[in-house]
Amino acid sequence: MRRSVFALPVCLVGLISASTALPCSRVLWVAGDGQVFVGRTQDWTEKANSSFRVYPRGMERTGAVAENPHKWTSKYGSLVITGYDLATHEGVNEKGLSAHILYLAGECDYGKRDPKLEGIGVTQWVQYFLDNYATVAEAVEAQKSFTFQIDSLILPNGFPTLVHISLSDKSGDSAVIEYISGKAKVYHDKRFTVMTNEPTYDKQIENLKKYRTFGGDNPLPGERTPTDRFVRAAYYAQNLPKPTNRDEGAAFMFSVIRNVSVPFGKPDPKKPNVSSTIFRTVQDLTGGRYYFESTYAPNVVWIDVTKIDFNKGQSEKELKVEKEIFKLNGDVTDKLEKTKPFVFGVNKS
Repeated sequence: MRRSVFALPVCLVGLISASTALPCSRVLWVAGDGQVFVGRTQDWTEKANSSFRVYPRGMERTGAVAENPHKWTSKYGSLVITGYDLATHEGVNEKGLSAHILYLAGECDYGKRDPKLEGIGVTQWVQYFLDNYATVAEAVEAQKSFTFQIDSLILPNGFPTLVHISLSDKSGDSAVIEYISGKAKVYHDKRFTVMTNEPTYDKQIENLKKYRTFGGDNPLPGERTPTDRFVRAAYYAQNLPKPTNRDEGAAFMFSVIRNVSVPFGKPDPKKPNVSSTIFRTVQDLTGGRYYFESTYAPNVVWIDVTKIDFNKGQSEKELKVEKEIFKLNGDVTDKLEKTKPFVFGVNKS
């Protein structure tokens, strides 16, 4: 379902929030000459053993649910980042479709699990889109006829996976999907380029209208809350200059997501949505690079997606980038190593 939005400036960048129960910020930027970049901060209460993982096309998938799993075969290969060794929380496929999940505290509701209906785990939500669709428009159209349910679970640190998802592609298209009261709400428009956490997308857009350059009089906010980060990301992304090359474009994207990062400091265990940033990523969707920057280390690494063999029958590969970051620098594509098949976390309750 496509939803219309307010007549805000054309430069408006939207939102979304989704990550396997990880609060964060996500920014989509269409730079000069058709270059498209997606940056995100990963904000959380602890390191989550995040790793790069390669999935070839043609993988047989089974929904990570206790009963009546949905089954599918991956049409496209993908490079993703996993969390807690139980979920895909962001990634990009070989066609340039990108997906991220971020925390949506309080308002997210996938509905009560009905074992009569097929299901997939929320730990696979990103992966399902990357496996099956080449563009945002294709994914949004398919969403209209989904009959399977999304099933949540509790993370190792005790937080539930209450998340929403953003989709982007190398044409600059964008969509946000949130489950509210058991129903999927889809916001699909190229203007929806920013995402943080709660409140829901429609409320974030309404709040944005209060600020200068977006129709209001309020000055740029500076708190670490999801609403303030949303406004700052929208403002800075719309003012980025045209990059002279893809490396400069990635650097410009990093400049925005660093600005909306949450510094280390005293955490509030009751508010995981304002946790410190543990790492940042930038996806160059048109150039085929996937950058990673840990906030625990001073170096940036990347994987060249164009050099990955996604052919059916290839082994899954992995690089424990969060754990090994002090040993890595620059292009780490050749550091990907064959590994055992990934097992997605299942809600067994």
